[in-house]
Amino acid sequence: MYGCINHHFNLLILLDITLSPPQPEATLNTTNVPKGGMMMKVISINEEDKRKIQVQVDKRITLARLKMELVPLIGIPPAGFRVYEIRNDEEYEMERLNERLMDIISEPKLIVRLPQLDRARIKLYLLQVNNTDLSKYMMESIVAKDTLVREFKKQIIEEAKARRIDCVLELDKMRLRDKLLVYPGSVYLDYQVIDTSMETYYVEPLKGPEKKKHKGQIQVYVIRWRPSQCSVDPIEEIILDNNDPKHAIEKLSELSGVPTEYIYCAKYGLSLFPVEMSCLDIENKLIWYSITSDRSSLALYDDGRVIYYKDNRERMKELTDKERSEIQEAEEARLKKIRECRYQH
Repeated sequence: MYGCINHHFNLLILLDITLSPPQPEATLNTTNVPKGGMMMKVISINEEDKRKIQVQVDKRITLARLKMELVPLIGIPPAGFRVYEIRNDEEYEMERLNERLMDIISEPKLIVRLPQLDRARIKLYLLQVNNTDLSKYMMESIVAKDTLVREFKKQIIEEAKARRIDCVLELDKMRLRDKLLVYPGSVYLDYQVIDTSMETYYVEPLKGPEKKKHKGQIQVYVIRWRPSQCSVDPIEEIILDNNDPKHAIEKLSELSGVPTEYIYCAKYGLSLFPVEMSCLDIENKLIWYSITSDRSSLALYDDGRVIYYKDNRERMKELTDKERSEIQEAEEARLKKIRECRYQH
């Protein structure tokens, strides 16, 4: 992909860009800047080949600003492409982002290139564990090989704001994790490197700073079952240092305030999130374990697993026919949304 820039009058540069598919079409508008006049304006789009676009740019802007103005036309963030000046038929990369074009351009031609090697397109999905729309497509992003997770998170925040995506993301209150179909997988820590061989990732907003600090720890979703109310609390999580069920029960006790001897916990199937189980089945269809049970019972070996827990002192509520019918109707609607979400992925 390339673009040629020719000086036009004293302060304007004409830029001809050929966009490579599947980049989006050009934005046909003018960026108006108070007292500064036009920064960049789309002049024409080739009717036969809409990948070919001509724009007019104010050469008083910085290289960084030029790259930002090109983003809607090229369809990737500034970090995903480079600008080169052509001198004597050779290309020289322009790297001084904060200097004005008029101060750094000595020849009338520039070339814009998309480096293909060591970069990957990644689809990002928003993971909302306590929302019926639990897996929501966000956007596609370009990431370079060997990019640290923390740097990619910064990039995601900037791109989400620029694209006006409806979500609140804070650098220290979000995580990236594998997306395996609809199921959330391994959590990536800030010091790790993004695996560009993966095509999809989950972006998960957190209530507070990331509590998982090293790869040996295990992130587990926990759902408190309230037998006396025949209901569950919103999903929370615990971070385990090992997969010993006794350790899990101690963490659940810390989270809930219930003494360890009264904590009973259970898993459903492979304990993958989201769990498709009705509240009407939790008490009697799960096998409940206590701190004195077989220690191999929970099998919590990797991130994203789900366990139920309860205070065993609570007695099961006796439901009226009307209450049972209302709960069943609500649960069927909730489980239907989960299945629809799973089938979409």
